[in-house]
Amino acid sequence: MAVVSCDIWSPTLRAQQPSTELRIKLNPIDGAPISGALVALLDSRDSVVAERLGSENGVRLLRAPPGEYRVRVRRIGYLPFVSSPIALPHPGALALDVLSPRVQLDQIVVNSRSQCRPGDRDSETLSIIWGEIDKALQASQLTMEDLQGIGQARKYRLEIGANGNVLSADTPVFRIIDRRPFGALAPDSLAVTGYVHGDERAGWESFGPDETVLRSEEFAATHCFKAVRDRARPRDIGVAFEPVPDRPVPDIAGVLWVDRSTAELREVVFSFVNAGLLTRFEAGGFTRFRHVPSGAWIVEEWRLHMPRIEIRSGSGYLTGMQYRAVGYVDHGGGIISAGSTNTNDRR
Repeated sequence: MAVVSCDIWSPTLRAQQPSTELRIKLNPIDGAPISGALVALLDSRDSVVAERLGSENGVRLLRAPPGEYRVRVRRIGYLPFVSSPIALPHPGALALDVLSPRVQLDQIVVNSRSQCRPGDRDSETLSIIWGEIDKALQASQLTMEDLQGIGQARKYRLEIGANGNVLSADTPVFRIIDRRPFGALAPDSLAVTGYVHGDERAGWESFGPDETVLRSEEFAATHCFKAVRDRARPRDIGVAFEPVPDRPVPDIAGVLWVDRSTAELREVVFSFVNAGLLTRFEAGGFTRFRHVPSGAWIVEEWRLHMPRIEIRSGSGYLTGMQYRAVGYVDHGGGIISAGSTNTNDRR
């Protein structure tokens, strides 16, 4: 739900000599279009100096100080491709024939062991699935240049009563021009204060995860992960997450689902845990992703589903406060139109 710049620059290199440009053209060998690939320049230590999202026709312009680099190409459904060393400045455009094996998610064997340390997410099964998830999440963190032509978005708040009657509805529509359409709180804030603020009397303010949160070190450090399958979703394979044991603040647990045949990220579904009544009444939400014609990834739709709770004082043998759900409130949003981003010569 967040859209940020995908350019990554090393602070030490930035302070040195002026950068030079490298125009890269990715040529497919197997006939599959190379659109929306993550194209990066790696230095001699394999650190990312610059990384951007490739265009619909596989073109990308990267900038870096003079020196020797390798080009890394990451596209969903394939293992990473890394070129031979090249020197910058480079005369003219660099044409790369990209050939890399497909990722075989259908052959993955899932066990039930949960990994609760950040490094454990690099175990073989989790590493393969998470690698595909990470590509889509990073590709969703676009520059405003990559959002041009996507169209309109909407946000909504819908309040439903116990009988299913609509108590209130608000659906503002806005064009995606110069601002992020959706965004969550900063990962460090969610890690410290949790995903739910408030209580049953004052009301709640709840937060879902976006791409920045899911890719953050803070999220990795405060959650356990495991690969999962579900008979109700035979075409998918997922990475389930839950808070680390004894985490004291309200949090989320859920699954990031990936298509087993294409390795494309479909959605993340989650529920609030350690959140008192919200956990009892199964509050939660989802975020769904979409692959647009340019090859870019966007958040197509998201929703937070919260109960409306009635509080009564107990009487007779029913002592204390009594709670029951009398409807719900949905907060959400999504893209209304998502055409081609017109990036035939994206820089």
